[in-house]
Amino acid sequence: MDKPKISIIIPEYNNPKTLPKTLKSINGQSFKDYEIIIVDDYSVNKPIESIRNIYSKGSSGARNTGILKAKADILAFIDSDCYADKDWLKNIYNNIKTEQVLMGKVKIPNSTTLGNCISLLGFPAGGNLGFENVWKLKNSYTDHISSCNFAIKKNICWFDESFPLAGGEDAELSYRLTEKGIKIRYCDNILVWHEPRKSLWSFVKWQLYRGRSNYHFKKKIKNVNNFIKLRIGYSKNVIVRNIFDFKILIIIPLLFLSFILQQAGYIYEKFNKNRVLLWIRLIIHIVWAIVFLVFMDTIIVVMMIILYIFTGGKYFRKYFEEGDV
Repeated sequence: MDKPKISIIIPEYNNPKTLPKTLKSINGQSFKDYEIIIVDDYSVNKPIESIRNIYSKGSSGARNTGILKAKADILAFIDSDCYADKDWLKNIYNNIKTEQVLMGKVKIPNSTTLGNCISLLGFPAGGNLGFENVWKLKNSYTDHISSCNFAIKKNICWFDESFPLAGGEDAELSYRLTEKGIKIRYCDNILVWHEPRKSLWSFVKWQLYRGRSNYHFKKKIKNVNNFIKLRIGYSKNVIVRNIFDFKILIIIPLLFLSFILQQAGYIYEKFNKNRVLLWIRLIIHIVWAIVFLVFMDTIIVVMMIILYIFTGGKYFRKYFEEGDV
């Protein structure tokens, strides 16, 4: 077999329901000169025709296994809970000729009211808030990749396998790339869709896990002040862009809950050997969160009542007639 132009690397771990949709989207690509490498990170049930790690190495290790097996000089990464636009590979191939690293656009399909609110919080890769409203973007270049949709020329960089958790390993790689002076070009025509999170429980688990990952990211990077500034900036964008939407009543609590849960995950990862200190800190955060959420929702309801009075209810009638609830 001739050397393919692009190697597609898909890490997989106990996610058999969404993988077929990922593969179907790849098989339907307009660009045909590629190979698919599925790396199973020691799942309970091994996917068909996949490379299986002999033990769980985490998402970084799974992607590195794929890099080792890749035959092409261009590597395209997508996750097993995503599916690609039909021109995904074509646009990667056309854009990477003069670049070293490409970051694509990630959108989340319409789902439930709660799912749509979660999608507006900006993750992954900007989500439905938009990449440019979460990460730095200047003249089509950024300093961030999301591992669910990016492409890179082979042997430029590897994932850090000492990073123990999924989530944050791509930010750590982004940091090393920019420190080396390697530019990351953002291309909004390199599009994948990420499966939505529809339940509050999946959101809670995701945010706690991200908090645990943040602890390890801070240990490696040390100075995370710029990332904190980004978090504050994108939180402002979430609020400003949705302030006149009824979903803001859900979005603000979710946004704050995200912060609290990530702090809880961070504390858990840092103090899990000292159970007493761990529980004291978690209880303080929970009480503070409840008080703040009640206060914020009260403020928002008052704002909505004032808006209703000043508009004579026109905005709200229009909102309900459009069915956007």
